[in-house]
Amino acid sequence: MKRLALVTALCGLAVSACATTTCREADAAERAAFGQIVAGHAAGLADSLPPESAALAARLRSEDPALRNQIFGQRMGDHSVRTVLMQPPLCVLEERVSSSERISYVFPDGRFQTLNPQGTGSANLGMPARDHARCHFRLIDGQWRLTDACTSTFQTPVPVG
Repeated sequence: MKRLALVTALCGLAVSACATTTCREADAAERAAFGQIVAGHAAGLADSLPPESAALAARLRSEDPALRNQIFGQRMGDHSVRTVLMQPPLCVLEERVSSSERISYVFPDGRFQTLNPQGTGSANLGMPARDHARCHFRLIDGQWRLTDACTSTFQTPVPVG
């Protein structure tokens, strides 16, 4: 019996030491928000933001050029949120801030796996707006809602993991 407990404990340590950082497919809330960005639909994106993001929504509706370039870019290949999102399938690394708040790091096709080979302990995020987009979601009335239009992509994130 003691031997079985020891073997079980050692197996648990081995599994945790070999744990890798993994990502998942985008969920329904993320796909809806990302669809507005890929479509270049600033007004639709503004309409989907919660009331707490009213100032950002107003900037989107007024076609603020700096904001528009950060999110939508001017052409494919720009360092923008849209460029990252236009390379499916997307891979999302989720960081829980609290039970009602999360950060979704979104990677284009294959990029997460290139940055984080098998056996990587903590996530290498790479370069914002090239390797990933960083999007802030909050649980509001039972639904996850994008609150920042992925503008936090351009802030230096703290490594995940």
